[in-house]
Amino acid sequence: MLKRICLVITCLVLLLVTLYLITPRSTLVSYMINAERSVSGLALHTLKIDELDIEYLRGGSGTPLVLLHGFGADKDNWNRIANYLTAYFDVIAIDLPGFGNSTDNIELDYDLFSQVARLSKTLDALNITEFNLAGSSMGGYIAGNFAAKYPSKVKNLWLISPFGVVDSEKSEMFSAIKNGHQPMVLPRNEAEFIQLVDFLFVEPPYIPSPIVSHLAHQAEQRLVLNTKIYEQIHRMRNGEAHPDSPLDHVLKGYKGPVLVTWGQADRVLHVSGATKLKDTIPRAEVDIMAQIGHLPMMEAPKETANSFIAFALKQ
Repeated sequence: MLKRICLVITCLVLLLVTLYLITPRSTLVSYMINAERSVSGLALHTLKIDELDIEYLRGGSGTPLVLLHGFGADKDNWNRIANYLTAYFDVIAIDLPGFGNSTDNIELDYDLFSQVARLSKTLDALNITEFNLAGSSMGGYIAGNFAAKYPSKVKNLWLISPFGVVDSEKSEMFSAIKNGHQPMVLPRNEAEFIQLVDFLFVEPPYIPSPIVSHLAHQAEQRLVLNTKIYEQIHRMRNGEAHPDSPLDHVLKGYKGPVLVTWGQADRVLHVSGATKLKDTIPRAEVDIMAQIGHLPMMEAPKETANSFIAFALKQ
């Protein structure tokens, strides 16, 4: 009997390995991502707004929590943290135009004000009038400017390592750019993409190799569009960023509650930005996470989620 069980297990393993080897990479990636979404209680939705197709994930219950990803990323950056958030919030993770599976027309503009206007139309179409708003990196830059423009709509603002704090110290990435190096966030091939993953994290979360290859291929295919968006968001001059509406200016005196989460070891955007925002925003609280890089919601999803849950529940 034991030999028979071992034989069955061996056959199953061989079958799974064979299926893995013959299944197209894109199909494998789709299966893996869909499984991660399902575990986190998220379902895929689409929305048509003017000339735009918007794709988003939604799940959970409670007050809406709208999540905006960073540059070069997409809605699936939030899958792992959503597993801890959906018990408390109606989680909505959006592919911003230009990214993921939302419209990515090279002829459109993707500057800050265009993205804020599109976000407003998206939330109106979803009939979401009062909500929590979170953004990572570029998404934090957009979220902060949205909250400054529509403060009555945003219940709690959550900025995760946001771009756009001009009075912070220069980060490792922007110091390298100033010295003439290629921006790490614009990888041109798989080798540069793997370097970027190492740059983003202290301890990179497990990402299956098919997903790494798939994301690297996507980044290579989107290089021209990503370069345009990078320039429109960062407004680079003489190797330095000059954002259209810096967060430490536009949020000065902002009256709503704000949680600023930042990885102590962030190499993309300097952690000193957290202190600058704390000094700028009257009701800001800061959570600086030790031994964490640029994407806390991926590197330490449970701890990052618990910090915002505790913050939101006491407001």
